[in-house]
Amino acid sequence: MRCAAAIMVSLALALGAGPGRAGPAPDAPIRVVYDRPAHPESLAIYHRVRKHRVLERLREIAAGMRLPRSLTLRFSACRGEADAWYEPANRTVAVCYEYVREVEDRVPGAAPRAGGRRRDAVFGLIAQAFLHETGHALFDLLDVPVLGREEDAADQFAALVLLELPPAQARAVVDDITRLFRSLAADGPPQAALLADDHGLPLQRLTNLLCLAYGADRRAFGYLVAGGALPRPRADLCEAEYGLALSALHTLFRRHLRGERLERARVRRAFRGML
Repeated sequence: MRCAAAIMVSLALALGAGPGRAGPAPDAPIRVVYDRPAHPESLAIYHRVRKHRVLERLREIAAGMRLPRSLTLRFSACRGEADAWYEPANRTVAVCYEYVREVEDRVPGAAPRAGGRRRDAVFGLIAQAFLHETGHALFDLLDVPVLGREEDAADQFAALVLLELPPAQARAVVDDITRLFRSLAADGPPQAALLADDHGLPLQRLTNLLCLAYGADRRAFGYLVAGGALPRPRADLCEAEYGLALSALHTLFRRHLRGERLERARVRRAFRGML
């Protein structure tokens, strides 16, 4: 996915509570746009995501922040390219209909079945992609200081939001993301260009997500360690990793949040009826 050409990334508490001392940020609107595609397969996806108001649900989560400038959430037709990105020039987070199709192809059970209700898996995976790119947007729009790779921080932002879901729903989303990243990893050994990419390798990104999940709730995600998906040496560090990331999020975004912290109820409302 294309990343924002924004600022440097950090989820470190050492950056301190400086952002928390400033006054509240302005409040700009968040627009949603469903581009109408011409391709029949993309058109079918267009009708589904509009029917279930996917962008309006994701806007509910992003609206937990006060933004100084407007932001657009967009589904786009991308001429066969399965992609997602944040574009700073026009402050747009976009996900391709082709990306949705790829997710449905890679994750068994993600595609809708005739007469069935199988929008759950694909919605969680679409949400992860939008939240990752929305993380880039927030780093840019809110001038959030960050240290390290912006892609890693965007992954952490998305994970922390998704882990506000009730345990059963959070497990379902994490399991679907696991299947997606394992499918991507199975495409073949990484080549030099992939090793040099600003994104982590699929299994690295997956392990980081599983660690945050286990650190957030050992009871709900204990099966990750018991089943070997999360190695025990890494698992022992995960509670501290999750605590550091969550504290950093609240420290760095404090003055932009509508409440004292990320609103769990807002996240759960956005997913209601979809999982």
